[in-house]
Amino acid sequence: MKNITIKEYAQLQDASEYAILEFVKPANSFAGKSFTVNSMPFTNVKYCIRLIGNMNDWNTLCQLFTICFDIDDDAFWNARVKEYFQARQYIIQQFKNAVEIESKLFASQDKDAHLWKMAGSERLMPYNDLLPLINLGKMLGQYPQDLGRKPYVEIISLLAATKVQSEVEQDFLKLKK
Repeated sequence: MKNITIKEYAQLQDASEYAILEFVKPANSFAGKSFTVNSMPFTNVKYCIRLIGNMNDWNTLCQLFTICFDIDDDAFWNARVKEYFQARQYIIQQFKNAVEIESKLFASQDKDAHLWKMAGSERLMPYNDLLPLINLGKMLGQYPQDLGRKPYVEIISLLAATKVQSEVEQDFLKLKK
């Protein structure tokens, strides 16, 4: 097995000899660069999470790698296939961890969830990534898209703090009654 470029790999009719690379150890290195989800802009993280759902398309993969590793298209296509699979595993692992952490941080047991659903909450689904930024923007007096360019970890921390504060305020109001 030769360590060919991604461009050559994408053009192979039979890539079965490279199937073993699906199991290589993840590595945070691609085209001489590395990345961390926490330092990426919030909107980029959310966009990359959506891109991961379509990792069977080479153009989508190229876009994902160029965003994550801050490289150009040529650097992606000229990188070696082994490095690609290592970085791919790393990307999947990192974004999976981010989604799991978000799920744990923002999970709630709202007793009024059924009312929220009856009110049409599913209509908000297309705006799931933007609504938290809108709410933070209202509180902080900032434009949501400006907040979206802030590092992911900063926005997640603010959202988590806001959620906890809201829950404490709700519990306080219940106790006060």
